[in-house]
Amino acid sequence: MAHRKPPRQLSAEEAELWRKVVHQVEKATAAPPVVHPHPIRPAPVVKTIPHPPIKPFRVGQKTRPTGHLTPSFSEAPAKTSPNMDKRNFQRLLKGKVEIDGTLDLHGLTVDQARIRLHAYVNNAHTAGYRLLLVITGKGKMSGYDEFNRPKIGVLKQGVPEWLKSAQLSSLVLQVTQAHGRHGGGGAYYVYLRRKR
Repeated sequence: MAHRKPPRQLSAEEAELWRKVVHQVEKATAAPPVVHPHPIRPAPVVKTIPHPPIKPFRVGQKTRPTGHLTPSFSEAPAKTSPNMDKRNFQRLLKGKVEIDGTLDLHGLTVDQARIRLHAYVNNAHTAGYRLLLVITGKGKMSGYDEFNRPKIGVLKQGVPEWLKSAQLSSLVLQVTQAHGRHGGGGAYYVYLRRKR
């Protein structure tokens, strides 16, 4: 039977190196490091805006508007208007109210159209006109906005907004898309308040 050689003994340097390796492994396999969680921040305080109290109201009671109502506008006209009596508003929607003046904004720049609209509405109100026809044209669709609504012509979109401005809202009672015989989607009826 062959005789086995005894295992070689580690030198002093090798023994020191081995001791360091064992120490590092023991350190690495020790308990995992303690992780301190981030402190939880309290939720921000949301301030609520107080609303004015609602006055009591009974069914059938008539209301009295305070101050001027802002002119209403919708792309697809509603059947009623908060600013006009039902009969006149229905006649307006059907294109049966006599037009006192027409303003055609075709071919104008935005600034030119805004200036001309302001001047025309002021002069028409001074002259005692009630119903104006403002022609904007249907405009070209130029893509979609951030709410996926089709972008329409600048004048078609701008005229109702300009009529709601502080300079004109006190003169304008109603803004509604015109009847088909007066231009439909490319024109607006602008119904003015009575001159006082």
